[in-house]
Amino acid sequence: MIRSLFLALALALVACDSQKSVSAPSVELGIETRFPVRMGQVLSQLRVAATDLEKARGLMGVTKLSDEEGMVFMYDAESQMRFWMKDTPLDLDIAFVARDGTVLEVRTMTAGDTDTTASGSDQVRFAVEMRAGWFGHFGVKPGDKVSVEDLRTALKARGFDAKRFLP
Repeated sequence: MIRSLFLALALALVACDSQKSVSAPSVELGIETRFPVRMGQVLSQLRVAATDLEKARGLMGVTKLSDEEGMVFMYDAESQMRFWMKDTPLDLDIAFVARDGTVLEVRTMTAGDTDTTASGSDQVRFAVEMRAGWFGHFGVKPGDKVSVEDLRTALKARGFDAKRFLP
């Protein structure tokens, strides 16, 4: 009898312990999560693409972006970057950005264009895509800064080691 009671109590404790681990919330947020990131004097809401799969997919299939919404593509080394618009139904602006957050150049890309848009510099660390005309409309131009601190916070919230991408 005591043995049965002890076994039932042990099973109850194990069940309680396993329920805690199953229901514990995850601190990682997915690609659809938007994070506040300041660019120049403007606060935007950016999705953070950090994995190869996220970067390859980008904004493919996205049919609408609000005025403040876009995506940042994070890389772990400086290079000349190339982007294309395959399966992307919206015209987009792309800002090529140095590791310290300085916007190096802004280019416009046409929906569905499979030709690549390349950065003029090989010192690009990340890129930001917004709807076409966004950078001009909000006055964000080469020489302005994208907040590296905001990006660091977003990467950590997504579960990434921010040091991999940012100084």
